Amino acid sequence: MNPLSQLRPLAVIVLAACAFITTAAQAQLTIYVARHGQTDWNREGRIQGGTDNALNATGREQAATLGRTLVDVRVDTVYTSSHQRARQTAAVFEGRAPVVALDELRERFFGKFEGANDKDPAIVADWNKRRFSWTDDMEGGESLESQSRRAEAALRRIRERHKDGDTVLIVGHGGINPILVSHLIGVAPQEGASAINQGNDEIYRVEIPKAGSPSIWKLIPRARLNEL
Repeated sequence: MNPLSQLRPLAVIVLAACAFITTAAQAQLTIYVARHGQTDWNREGRIQGGTDNALNATGREQAATLGRTLVDVRVDTVYTSSHQRARQTAAVFEGRAPVVALDELRERFFGKFEGANDKDPAIVADWNKRRFSWTDDMEGGESLESQSRRAEAALRRIRERHKDGDTVLIVGHGGINPILVSHLIGVAPQEGASAINQGNDEIYRVEIPKAGSPSIWKLIPRARLNEL
């Protein structure tokens, strides 16, 4: 019998969290990628994009949980989107590490689609059909190509500042984080944008070694133990 099968769920979480934290020290550069906490528009299923909404109560608790989850990680710098929902999430690290807002990390603006949800089925259907088109600017918004260029520029700035190896945290959004991860692990951004779906309470860790290929890990919260 696998001895792990005898562990209680909480022990499994602790074991996973320890591995998640300690193996980071082996990489030249370790980048944690977190999504901001929940907003009312997230809860209502609205297309949020570039609309600058604040965290709601659930989002503030998710931000606090992020701080607790990474409490034993030495974070050298936190980079956050300039949108307030991301800055409010990153604020839990103030006093532990410098917090730097980068405009390049902001979420994509979806033009006429901003604010729509299932009460606007035709608009949402059109958005879903067009959102991963590389050059579509969403009628007054921003194209995926433009967002990808911003993400790449942000990563260049971050890697230039941490040439000798550090641990950094990026607090971003559900749209730009998959593109950031794609650039980091060598996946085509258009493919990553459509395939990677990060929840408000999920954290990725990307290890970029001095030699060899990058690797990525995902923290599995207690509510999704079935993914182990």
